Amino acid sequence: MRLVLAALLLSLLALGQRLVSPEEVARSQVIQRALPAVVRVQGSPTAPGENQVVGTGFFVSPFRVVTNYHVVQGLADLTVRLTDGRTFPAERFAVDPGIDLALLTVRGLQAPRVLAFSKTPSTSLPLGMGVVVVGFPFGQGPLASYGILSGIGPLEVPSPDPSVGAEVGEYLFTDAPLTVGNSGSPLLNLQGEVIGVVADVVGGPSGVGGIGVAIPADLVAQSVRDLERFGIPQRGWLGASLVSLDELPPVLLRAVGLTTAQGAMVDRVDPGSPAARAGLRGAQRDAQGRLLALGDVILAVNGKAVKDKAEVVRLIARYRPGDRVRLTLWREGRRLEVTLTMVARPASR
Repeated sequence: MRLVLAALLLSLLALGQRLVSPEEVARSQVIQRALPAVVRVQGSPTAPGENQVVGTGFFVSPFRVVTNYHVVQGLADLTVRLTDGRTFPAERFAVDPGIDLALLTVRGLQAPRVLAFSKTPSTSLPLGMGVVVVGFPFGQGPLASYGILSGIGPLEVPSPDPSVGAEVGEYLFTDAPLTVGNSGSPLLNLQGEVIGVVADVVGGPSGVGGIGVAIPADLVAQSVRDLERFGIPQRGWLGASLVSLDELPPVLLRAVGLTTAQGAMVDRVDPGSPAARAGLRGAQRDAQGRLLALGDVILAVNGKAVKDKAEVVRLIARYRPGDRVRLTLWREGRRLEVTLTMVARPASR
């Protein structure tokens, strides 16, 4: 590999290129290969008075483009624009709001290039690895940025719409400069594989000094397969809103006999969901939303202790319809176990 990179580096230098390290060579190659597959996604808001929305997407098959759900939510007259300026109509094929994903069909064009998802599990990605983003910040571009994989973990800042992306247990974080319009951009490793899909920027409105947030590729790839085959995601889902125990007052935990802040409380249970069918109990709240009594507390999923709500979501998302999942609960001062049976989620989810 080093000999190949060295030979390529010498060739580029001979052509007068200012690439002075193997990493620069790899980075430049990734960008050049990715450009034909990356598109600008645009549409007109259906609500009056809203501004036109612009985001990014990329081809994953000859006629399919991946982007964020929040990019196309509430939009009509969708189009994609290639890096050469050509524009083509597009339409939603299927959406997965739970992980903020949308799959579009492009009409009148076969993809100039497609990008492949990395097969490395997100939990095995090394922190500090180099990453590349190609997208359309502010609709301008395509433009590339470069940084490192800064971290992997839950997103702990409030979301404008808590229902979008609620089923992503852990995100990828990067210091690569990103801003408005980068949503839906591919986050690439230096082999040109997609390791994530950009979803947000935590920081200033322009992204300067901010941290980029991306949905892990293994979760995206699973969703794309499900959407292609079934039209809806098939991830395991609890059907309940959760609150991490470390977000609750310690006095409430002690009052029910809990001596740990590791776990997640069931706050609200959706009718007809796996949680409802298994008899999980939600919290009691007053008319103002103040907590009166704790709901069931999830301590473990299939015997694996959980530290917070994000871990519960991530562990349950591994399962498929028909799978049985054992939950260890704390209810009314005692430990007990219940079994969930995963079911296909309703089409509206």
